Amino acid sequence: MERRIEIDRKYQKILPIVQVIYVITGIIISIWGIVHHSAYEGIQGVATLLTIPGLYLVRRLFHWEGGWQLETYIYVFVYLSWTLGGAGFFYDRVPHFDKYVHCLSGVIVSILALATYRMLERGHSREGENPATVCVFVFFASMAVAGLFELCEFTMAPIIGRDLQHVEVSGVTDTMQDMLVCLVGTLAAVGLMLRNCWGKHDPFTDAAEAFAAQNPRKTPVRTR
Repeated sequence: MERRIEIDRKYQKILPIVQVIYVITGIIISIWGIVHHSAYEGIQGVATLLTIPGLYLVRRLFHWEGGWQLETYIYVFVYLSWTLGGAGFFYDRVPHFDKYVHCLSGVIVSILALATYRMLERGHSREGENPATVCVFVFFASMAVAGLFELCEFTMAPIIGRDLQHVEVSGVTDTMQDMLVCLVGTLAAVGLMLRNCWGKHDPFTDAAEAFAAQNPRKTPVRTR
């Protein structure tokens, strides 16, 4: 575990670079929108920058330590899904871009679910741990978020004026495809969970393990 935490701390130096790229891209998209009289792009470009104070506040609120590798992965995912996909119109301009993002979301959410599981189970020994319990928890958490993802797209469509689900053209076909590729990403991540339970290592589960190790479950103090 010490090695995983050591790798995690190296990402503390990488994260600022990722954040700079993230901010610059958001500003460029915003300027592009203003120049081309697109209020949507102008506002979205600026809105993506809220990710930085948002993650900072989450850290402060929950008193989380470390997790730099995991946070870097989150920035990369948000960069692809929101900055490029939503604000930069990559969902419309790049064929199948949304499918790649939905598949990646299955992996990212699964890793976050694993970190959550490890934190919740911190007080229990991992000896005799049933891998099926870990995988079932991660699987259903990821697929539940996939459903929420689609609900958000559906409810936001009339507000932003963009039919991201292509309902008028494909009905529910696009939605089902999004959930299927998320399933593929989730199953790939579940495979990593099984390897993790058997003592194998990879950058994704190691990031979750390092984060959970640095943020043990805090037992509330009961007062009479």
